[in-house]
Amino acid sequence: MYLVEGDPNTSKGSAASIKTACFTTEIFEGFDVLRTNGYTDTMRTYGYLTLSIMDYYSTNFCRLDKSACICPTYDEFERHCHCLQKRTVSQIFALQLMQVPQVTEKVALTVIEFYPTLFSLARAYSMLEGDIHAQEEMLKNKSKMINAGASRNIFRLVWGDGCQSSGLILD
Repeated sequence: MYLVEGDPNTSKGSAASIKTACFTTEIFEGFDVLRTNGYTDTMRTYGYLTLSIMDYYSTNFCRLDKSACICPTYDEFERHCHCLQKRTVSQIFALQLMQVPQVTEKVALTVIEFYPTLFSLARAYSMLEGDIHAQEEMLKNKSKMINAGASRNIFRLVWGDGCQSSGLILD
């Protein structure tokens, strides 16, 4: 879990970089990213997380036998993980897309019909390397459900403001 303190929209000049970093941290690295409004909110969040962890362990692993394990065994942990409801990469990608300005649920679902993962979308953008206008309009040209603003905003999310300088390696 990563915690990002402060609103990236109020950062001078680095909002897109912060949003892109948060997005790639969630998608590529698999971490949950929590955002807080500032120091006070961060401390409150840490407090709630600490209390939740303490409550969880005292409820689920506190046993009368003092020699018993406090933490679950690996097999118990693995069984628990298999019982959890899981989301697909495409579903998570669609949720991320809906955070982009002008991207509705219908637009996000349309995008993942063509490009089910961030990697597949980035690869499609890389095929148009050097033609930023074509990259910005690529999604709009794929479907009438995707307007020009959403298409451009998704492109900027994937490549950042520096366009080709995102550092993604596609091969």
